[in-house]
Amino acid sequence: GIVNGMDVSEWDPTKDKFLAVNYDITTALEGKALNKEALQAEVGLPVDRKVPLVAFIGRLEEQKGPDVMIAAIPEILKDEDVQIVLLGTGKKKFERLLKSVEEKFPGKVRAVVRFNAPLAHQMMAGADVLAV
Repeated sequence: GIVNGMDVSEWDPTKDKFLAVNYDITTALEGKALNKEALQAEVGLPVDRKVPLVAFIGRLEEQKGPDVMIAAIPEILKDEDVQIVLLGTGKKKFERLLKSVEEKFPGKVRAVVRFNAPLAHQMMAGADVLAV
């Protein structure tokens, strides 16, 4: 079978080498906010702590739901001031759809269609919401 989960040492925010700011339970609120700002700047979104930031990291295959996420984005952005960052590779049709959603919603959606482990760490540390 496929083991799910994560290496708690590699992804530990107190020592994760990919984060702009390391944090622990006592500094989590400020640490998350600073990592969010760094992530927004890194992917080219407007830097604003107040705007909710949603992250999707995953393989772009049917069983992972990128089609559902892509369909939901216009509905989410219609009524909410929110930013969305998507990271993944997989089927070309999903890669193209992610890029088209990014083009349709500049300043709100960023689609990174390549493998990027450091960015995955930054997204986990900086996002307000993780779409799984």
